[in-house]
Amino acid sequence: MYASFSMPEDDVLVRFVINEDGTSPEEKYLGNNVFEAEIKYVESIFEYDEYDIPYNVLSRDFSFNLSKRPSVADLGSARGSWSGNITGEFKIIRDPRDGLFRKYSEQNNPPVNEVRRSRVERNPIVNFTIERRDFGDDPEGRKWLDINPSTPVVKNGRLFSEGYIQGWDVYECGFEDCELCPHKVLRTAPFNEVTKDLTFNVYVYNGMKNIPSKSFRNEIENNRVDSLNKKMYWESEPYNFNVIRWMCRLDSNGKEYGWTPVDGRYQRTFKQQNSGDIQIKINSPMEIEYMQAREAARQGINRKDLYDKAVFPTDIDLQRFDYPIKSGYYFNPAGKYSFKVETVTYKPVPYDTQEHKDIVNAVINSFNYETDLMYINDYREAVNIKGELLPERGSTFSTRPGRLTARDNIGINGIELVTVLDRNSDESRYTKKVEEIYHEHISGGNTHEYWKMVMEGYEESNTLSSRDNYKYREYVKPGQKMYKITETTEVDIIINKDNINTFTHAHMPDGEYYIRVWMDNIDLGSSSHAYSSLGTLSGVMLDEMYITVKGSMYDD
Repeated sequence: MYASFSMPEDDVLVRFVINEDGTSPEEKYLGNNVFEAEIKYVESIFEYDEYDIPYNVLSRDFSFNLSKRPSVADLGSARGSWSGNITGEFKIIRDPRDGLFRKYSEQNNPPVNEVRRSRVERNPIVNFTIERRDFGDDPEGRKWLDINPSTPVVKNGRLFSEGYIQGWDVYECGFEDCELCPHKVLRTAPFNEVTKDLTFNVYVYNGMKNIPSKSFRNEIENNRVDSLNKKMYWESEPYNFNVIRWMCRLDSNGKEYGWTPVDGRYQRTFKQQNSGDIQIKINSPMEIEYMQAREAARQGINRKDLYDKAVFPTDIDLQRFDYPIKSGYYFNPAGKYSFKVETVTYKPVPYDTQEHKDIVNAVINSFNYETDLMYINDYREAVNIKGELLPERGSTFSTRPGRLTARDNIGINGIELVTVLDRNSDESRYTKKVEEIYHEHISGGNTHEYWKMVMEGYEESNTLSSRDNYKYREYVKPGQKMYKITETTEVDIIINKDNINTFTHAHMPDGEYYIRVWMDNIDLGSSSHAYSSLGTLSGVMLDEMYITVKGSMYDD
């Protein structure tokens, strides 16, 4: 016999009666003709909780009671007495079973095995871990999710229970001569079913692709032909480097632990302000070099030792000219010039830089000494200062300016007329200072502001909001270095350092001749270095003198 009905939210008394008075048919034993039972209403427990996993958390541990109140199973009182122990189970089911509730375990949920105790409570502690990687974001595994950081990745899970207890009720029915006594009935009672719905919000932020770029100076100060001091500014070469962020785990009390360095999604680029300072000096201009001889001639003194570099005439009528000479006497090229180059560059290695070397060489190679004076070589040929033959013009010759440079420095009679004293001649002319741009990868460590300018999460890069809003801050990954390298080279350029006599040609026509010393423009744009964006470095006029030829040695 079966009966079904909708269970109300209250206890229900069920009574089955068959042949209650035993007359139809006639029965002697009536103990089982009437059955009464009370079906108790068992309330289900529904609960909901929601949890957040913050931006910098790799996993969060949970440990809590399944519900806020225990689940109870109650057999009530036995009609007779309980035979043996009350047994049963309380089982918790996870949904989904895999991929959410990691490291799942339970506490305080042994199998039911009570000694004559018909009311049993269960409220186990459940333990599990929610892993960020199960939500599609796995920074530890170098798999980064790219979503709106204000919208979390949401997953729902459910824990629900089922269970019962049972016990054998042994009793006497009270009818005489009952052949079935003692009666033994298995009674069961369910636990309150618990349904616990859980929502997990994982917040994701893996950094911005591009850090707001800093502006660096890109110009040449005092880039004029009349300026001896010029200052170059340019943005350094970009150097990519790797970063880390620090992420942690939360225990069941919400306390942070297990801080872990995790690779950043994006490489960052180190840039800084490079500079080059060029200071040119005229140590001994031609005016000084020829002063002793010129003053001796002006005063009419004929001592040979005073005419160390040139022979100027003592004729009174020629003193009205600044620098008069008579052809055929020696007029030695002269002059001393120098410059200092100091560069500041940023490199991942502490070695001498090619930029500094190339700037120094470019300035050296821009040096020029030129004159249209006519000379005579050891073969009694008319030549210019460089030793090139002059074209004849009747009984005399035409001018042909001769130019000497640092690379083309050999003049008349094979004399070295332009001498460069640099690092190659004396290593002490070059100095280098190396400063490491320090950094520490620990939270709160000592890191130079230049690193902070190109990493996320700092005021220096205008990205402090990433730290404040998303708990995101980058650090230089260990094993990477950057150096500030300050290099200085001092160079002297000497004209005719041994003061070797060079004789002018006796047939050089009267007239005005010139001597000029200058540095050419330097085409930085043709360089392969970052300073090529500066274009042209202006040259500078260093020295100039006009020589007046009046007569020749044959007039004396």
